[in-house]
Amino acid sequence: MNTKNPMDTGNSLDTGNSTIPNNPQDHNSERKTVERIVAFICTHNACRSQIAQAIAEHYQASDPRYAEFRFVSAGTDIADSINPDAVRVLRDSRGIDMVARGQSPKTIGQIPTPDVAISMGCGVRCPFIGRPFDADWELDDPTGGTDEDFLRCIERIDSLVQHIPELYGKPSAQ
Repeated sequence: MNTKNPMDTGNSLDTGNSTIPNNPQDHNSERKTVERIVAFICTHNACRSQIAQAIAEHYQASDPRYAEFRFVSAGTDIADSINPDAVRVLRDSRGIDMVARGQSPKTIGQIPTPDVAISMGCGVRCPFIGRPFDADWELDDPTGGTDEDFLRCIERIDSLVQHIPELYGKPSAQ
């Protein structure tokens, strides 16, 4: 029986010059009300990481298991905008509109220091973010692919996001 956590890949990071800073604003009142910051990280912050943030926040709106989290996404070499195919397919298939939600590409320096850092999958070289990743989801990038490629990616992200409360949440009192 395989008991390996499917979201745990160890610490396979390359070096680079982008790091997650220890921002003083991380300790403001908003941080006190939200226990754990989960960051979805990819190079361009234009597709997979944005989809993951949108799906996680969608669950958060209706599922109390997600209440203790704040979800953010970022990249090391960001795009000018979110991939329009990702926006369209997620909106048409799930009713989640990333643009209407106010999402936009951000650098790692523009987000709070995460408690949990999840790579979307970066092939042979993951961006260095100043700390190990907690998981690498090893997602294929659907950019340039068909709507079916985007739908497969969305389904896989959804499946992985559903495990976040049990893997990274506070243990429940018994």
